[in-house]
Amino acid sequence: MKRVEAIFLFLTLLFLPTQLGKHFWPQFSYIFSLRVDYLSPTIYFWDLLVGLLLVVWLIQRQPINKKALNLFLFFILSQSLSLVNGNLGAGLVRLDQYLMAGLFGIYIASAKWEVLRGKLFLPLSLAILGESILAILQFLKGGTIGLWILGERTFSITTPAIAKFDFRGFEFLRPYATFPHPNVLAGFMVIGIMLVSWIAYQGVNRRGGLLNLSMLLGTITLLLTVSRVALIAGVAMAMMTLSRRWKIVLVLLLIILSPILFTRFEALFSFDSLTLIRREELSISAWQMFLSSPIFGIGLNNFIPASSEGLVSGPSRFLQPVHNIFLLALAETGILGLLGLLGLIGYPIWKLFKLRTTNPEPKTLLLIWVVIIFLGLFDHYFLTLPQGYRLLFLIWGISLSMLEWKNAKSS
Repeated sequence: MKRVEAIFLFLTLLFLPTQLGKHFWPQFSYIFSLRVDYLSPTIYFWDLLVGLLLVVWLIQRQPINKKALNLFLFFILSQSLSLVNGNLGAGLVRLDQYLMAGLFGIYIASAKWEVLRGKLFLPLSLAILGESILAILQFLKGGTIGLWILGERTFSITTPAIAKFDFRGFEFLRPYATFPHPNVLAGFMVIGIMLVSWIAYQGVNRRGGLLNLSMLLGTITLLLTVSRVALIAGVAMAMMTLSRRWKIVLVLLLIILSPILFTRFEALFSFDSLTLIRREELSISAWQMFLSSPIFGIGLNNFIPASSEGLVSGPSRFLQPVHNIFLLALAETGILGLLGLLGLIGYPIWKLFKLRTTNPEPKTLLLIWVVIIFLGLFDHYFLTLPQGYRLLFLIWGISLSMLEWKNAKSS
């Protein structure tokens, strides 16, 4: 049974970035006759892997991390209270997704860290490599490769509303890999590279070739996404964690790429200013929704249905959640929901922060949490998209597993 569990854990980590799934389209998942993925009940292949992993784990009657369980139950309760408002079906869709990702997080938190950390490096490195190769091929081709079996969607550079980058009159596709948007791919690369390099440099599975290759291709993929916020986070973390030699290499690379990076960031204040305008309007809408129902919010996963009646700037309706996880929690689940979210992520961050002065290991985990919070201030995917909350609960579970191990050693 231990071997079967190890196989399912490997597959769960390997397929974490994929989005192969069966969507269902009840009436509540439509807005103005348009299908909205955020509202669609979906059975993902990853969910089935997690279900099998949990069954094998429970059969063995392994101990459960009580702190992780209580934190998660408090979070789920705080989100469930908002179901009294808004579209109940949409709320249950999000709640079901949180349950699967959260139970996976509890499994990770309950694993013994000295055993778990040896099982993380290989599947996560392979996941980074696979997504990177797919993203690079998409960029070169200007469209998808056809790996629908992993959840890759069909699009090309001419697809309406597809993410593109304009440089001196030439348009380039921003790669998606198996993610719903290049920004999500970029966030996965930043956090994934930090995580596997941290595990490797602890002396666990120190496969130099695999580590260097995943870091190299992952960095190339991050650059190809030209995700502004993720690039800022990635460069900042690299300057804080890399050796002096690699910092010099990074600075030289940034100088070489400066014309492209300048064009990308300068676009915010010229032809790409629509991005800022839309985010500002969504933030205003989120605050108004919170004021209309400050305790329970307008309902979990109900931001898009509630905001669809208003006009968001652009050539078409912009059916997206507000690009800030804390504003989104306030709008959809009110003060109670925000407290549940802050309790969920705040406890491990606080404990890791207290531990940092006596132990070197938690420092990188703290930096990863800084990246999650920073990215969460400018995007919503950690609470709204499958790869986002899977990644969130993975880091959450790893943090609690390490803390339990440290506490056991100190006692």
